[in-house]
Amino acid sequence: MARTALVDVLRRAAAIAAVSRSTGEPLDEAIARERSLRVDHARRRFLRQSAVASAALMLGACARVPMPLRATGTDEVVVVGAGVAGLTCAHRLRQAGVPVRVYEAQERIGGRMLSLRGHFADNQVCELGGELIDTGHVHVRALACELGIELDDLSRDPTAAFGDIWFCHGRRYGEDDILREFAPLAAAIARDAATLPEQEITAATPGGAQRLDRETIAQWLDRQGASGWLRTLIEVAYTTEMGLDCDEQSALNFLTFIDPGRDHFRIFGESDERFHARGGNDLIVQRLGAGLADAIHTGSVLESLGQGADGRYVLGFKRDAGAFEVRAQRVVLALPFTTLRRVRIDAALPAVKRRAIAELGYGTNAKLMIGFNERVWHTRHQSGGAIYADLPLQTTWETSRMQPGTAGILTNFTGGRHGVELGSGSAKQQAAAAVQQLEAVFPGLSAARDGAREARMHWPTFPWTLGSYACFLPGQWTGIRGAIGERVGNLHFAGEHCAFDNQGFMEGGCETGEWAAQAVLRTAGTGSWPASATCAQTA
Repeated sequence: MARTALVDVLRRAAAIAAVSRSTGEPLDEAIARERSLRVDHARRRFLRQSAVASAALMLGACARVPMPLRATGTDEVVVVGAGVAGLTCAHRLRQAGVPVRVYEAQERIGGRMLSLRGHFADNQVCELGGELIDTGHVHVRALACELGIELDDLSRDPTAAFGDIWFCHGRRYGEDDILREFAPLAAAIARDAATLPEQEITAATPGGAQRLDRETIAQWLDRQGASGWLRTLIEVAYTTEMGLDCDEQSALNFLTFIDPGRDHFRIFGESDERFHARGGNDLIVQRLGAGLADAIHTGSVLESLGQGADGRYVLGFKRDAGAFEVRAQRVVLALPFTTLRRVRIDAALPAVKRRAIAELGYGTNAKLMIGFNERVWHTRHQSGGAIYADLPLQTTWETSRMQPGTAGILTNFTGGRHGVELGSGSAKQQAAAAVQQLEAVFPGLSAARDGAREARMHWPTFPWTLGSYACFLPGQWTGIRGAIGERVGNLHFAGEHCAFDNQGFMEGGCETGEWAAQAVLRTAGTGSWPASATCAQTA
């Protein structure tokens, strides 16, 4: 799945080019057929959702949540980190009857799920962290359903009918321009992707992918002779998508994400960014926290991790001016490696795990939310506000979709060098600079800023993350992937960085929290793990 629509278009372009090559169908005809399939799919999905919604009114939105098998005689499990991964893990363990304690360095819970309320006009909510949920994000959707949190389907917003804007070298490009221009490059991607193994590429099973892994995206594009406006947009896409500039990240981030090796139009359900929790995504972590309130200790900073002669782990925490120790048979570390690498770890760890903790790359994405008195992009320009450009602002989308009132919020999402630079000056100064750039795309936008507010979240310098989300540097697919989330004895790991397909997403945190809870129950000998929930909001 993709965080930005531009990456999703590139994936579709690769798929269309693959079909055209394998069938001999002219590229323009393949593009037209793909569009027809998308329209038909959207129509059928709407009808299916309508039927599901009617059934939900009669049967209830969520099925009863099957409980894990009850644990007996299990020692208290310590979870470090109260983001969605740690809280999900603790929630499942408590459901299973396992005593659990959660320690969080910050004075709040939720990690990178953080909603801002009461700041913008018309009581509109924005997300300082994770914002959009895909149809395929089954774990976080089921969890929201279980907790009674309604998800807004943004595909039903009127602006969904407007296309995204691709702006480069001073002019707009249409989606068909990208689909056509990308076809020659898709052939090169297919050639190199064909050399990759079918199984997961990990440190234990590199499958001959080392050469491509050591190459950066920029080097790979140079080798193909890629240039012009398409290359510029590709670099914008992958800098914002993965978080680092293209000369800093592995070429496999690009080659495995595009996946051109298809012989048919399997384009649906991969990344649609359809859902958002009504009232704010952090309702999910807040409700998890409410159910664990007696077990959560905030303001507790992990400083050391050792192991006693009895095999129990010894965790040293700092709280205010004091310090304390906690001993546990089983520990789940659900904190980013950017902060874990500051912890003194004396417990035995394999070299590859220590290398992963010390070296795993993290993106420098930052978010700037800009308020407007009028949704000018919609009312005057028939746009949904989504822009992908070679301007310093890189990417924007509308956060006020399906929210009340006439005011609006555009979120400016940046990565790489621009993500770092977004932290300079004040949020107001950065908003003024971004709006000035946006005037080239939406004339008249500046006039709608009078008295409106802005907000900024600079994850690269936020002390409890020091980055946005995991991003593989050259050599890290075959050097540390797979070892990141691997348990060591009774030491378990969770968080988006531990996920495979969902790295960098809220789904990755939720999913790996579930995995860690399952692993704890297995090692404790409590038996199998049933499905956590089923929900009538399925697509």
